[in-house]
Amino acid sequence: MPVNPEIRRPNHLRVLIIGAVVGFALGGFLGVYRGLESSARTTAGEYSTSTSVGYLGILGAIVVGLLAAGVSVLVETLSERRNR
Repeated sequence: MPVNPEIRRPNHLRVLIIGAVVGFALGGFLGVYRGLESSARTTAGEYSTSTSVGYLGILGAIVVGLLAAGVSVLVETLSERRNR
């Protein structure tokens, strides 16, 4: 049985960027959803909708991007162990 010497490895940068974009989209959606609340539920001192979209988008990009990068490294490590 021939052995394929070329091992496919995940592109960590691509996974990190896609995770960050997905995280920003999720955070932005949560920021917009928070902005759709009725004005009776919002109180003075809360962030505006655009500010909350920015903050939650950046937070989501960091969290989901790092999570995706961690999963990518884990997949690479497990596949290298399997191919030994």
